[in-house]
Amino acid sequence: MSPENRLALFDVDGTLTPIRSVWQHLLEAKGRWTPEGADNLDRFVAGEIGYDEFCQLDAQLLAGVSYSELVGIAGGIPLHAGVPELFNGLRARGYRIALISTGLRVLTDIIVQRVPIDVCIANDLATHEGICTGIATLEVGESDKGSRAAELIQRFGSTHTLAIGDGTADAPMFEEADLAIAIGEGSQAAREAAHVHLPRLDASAILDLVDDAIRVERESE
Repeated sequence: MSPENRLALFDVDGTLTPIRSVWQHLLEAKGRWTPEGADNLDRFVAGEIGYDEFCQLDAQLLAGVSYSELVGIAGGIPLHAGVPELFNGLRARGYRIALISTGLRVLTDIIVQRVPIDVCIANDLATHEGICTGIATLEVGESDKGSRAAELIQRFGSTHTLAIGDGTADAPMFEEADLAIAIGEGSQAAREAAHVHLPRLDASAILDLVDDAIRVERESE
């Protein structure tokens, strides 16, 4: 297993950050979560609307807001402790790092500035002259993480893939990975699909698991 063929896939909201949904965080910051945003979530959870419509409804609630203002709000979201150490440790072990998020680029683009990322796939908000138009540009749907993961694995020729996430949408991504780790409380679907569940993002524990996986892979060559 050559170093250049290792790939680490990360969810963002709730995995790399304590914020479980950047969508909700932005709507709360703009005073548009209650009741409209919360109602959209309730309708989605109840199965009354699909994921795409759910995102478009939330995007409509942000119509007229400056995109740069949303970037500023997202810029206040911290990374979990240990993220830089984890990414550095993975890079030292030859991993490329990719983000696959159903969240928004107002957050992922900031993370890319904070820590080195090889590729990022996330959703976005359409704008006109810097103002949100109320339309979401969807690159990652609720059930798309598996196919996006498979595309990246093929693109990079990965022979060992690590996936880390916390939500139901991460389960298909886990199925594409050689080592899948569910973080935190998350969802039952994520925990069931993962090989390992950790109570929090623990860089040392994750790197130990990675070292064990690499050791097993080498012994089998």
